[in-house]
Amino acid sequence: MIRFVEFEEQYISQMASLLAARHRDERQRFSFLHERFEDVNEAEKRLREEMSKPYMGGIVTLRDDNVIGYLLFEYRQDAMRGRTIYVGYPSFVIHEDEHPRLARLLYTEAGAEWVRNGYFEHVLDVPVGNDELILEMLEQSFHFEQRFAALSLERYRAQPGENSLVAMKELVGDEQSTLRTMASWNSMHQAKAPAWQPITQEALDQERETFEAYEGKEGTRSWVAEQDGVPVAFHLYTPADARHAMTTPSQAAVLVQAATNIELRGQGIGKSIANHSFTQMKKAGYEYIMTDWYTANHLASYFWPKLGFRSYMIRMARTVDARIAWADGQ
Repeated sequence: MIRFVEFEEQYISQMASLLAARHRDERQRFSFLHERFEDVNEAEKRLREEMSKPYMGGIVTLRDDNVIGYLLFEYRQDAMRGRTIYVGYPSFVIHEDEHPRLARLLYTEAGAEWVRNGYFEHVLDVPVGNDELILEMLEQSFHFEQRFAALSLERYRAQPGENSLVAMKELVGDEQSTLRTMASWNSMHQAKAPAWQPITQEALDQERETFEAYEGKEGTRSWVAEQDGVPVAFHLYTPADARHAMTTPSQAAVLVQAATNIELRGQGIGKSIANHSFTQMKKAGYEYIMTDWYTANHLASYFWPKLGFRSYMIRMARTVDARIAWADGQ
């Protein structure tokens, strides 16, 4: 017989054992993930970091006194989604010997509270290697939203088909403000088929704020591809954040934003700037490039894996029909 209880300190060491075991399995597929999290003590530190965030909650599944699964979650007020529940990469684990349907039961237990409190947006970051958990969540009406991937610069080989008409330029100092003029390029592309993501003022503001936040930030580098002196593509990089070390290899940089003028795509410009900037980042001592893309963006879903990016994590999301707040049969 199993039972569900609220998270308490007494369960965290057993939870850490589950997380460490899952990480060992993940590293069989993605060797660039940090080995240290296979150690239970390191896994416990990571869980404590997660639970130290504000507005956290969690439930634990017990069989007798043994922890066989857990689900930690954060209440967020998201500018784009509104009231949102976020479940991070280390926050949803079940014992490898348990039936994967336990994941549904955990979601049912926690989700009832979320919906009762008016949180209808549910977001999970799930390891790509955890096929059974992904299937269970798909059957609970979650959908794929975003992929996170890594590129080994050691294995990268320059892509053929470059555009000889473009010149590369690294932006330095105040020149980085040039990127703001291109902030809408990604949004404009994603408004088209088959993504059909509306361009809201909030989305545009968020794009511009992203660029402003990285201007002058230590370690940040950016390049533009120019044609006849006019920028036609850009890449923006920053050193990877150590707080996400469980999914981030050493000596890694994040490709924060990349785009090509939507009217000039398909001309080899994207390959040209990728070949150039990846080479420069490798010379700077980086070993991996990390990035992400929306799964509905069919160009990105084809382009980045073709360059060698391997997806290690997928973001899944579900929007519960808010009418359940009053149309519940009561």
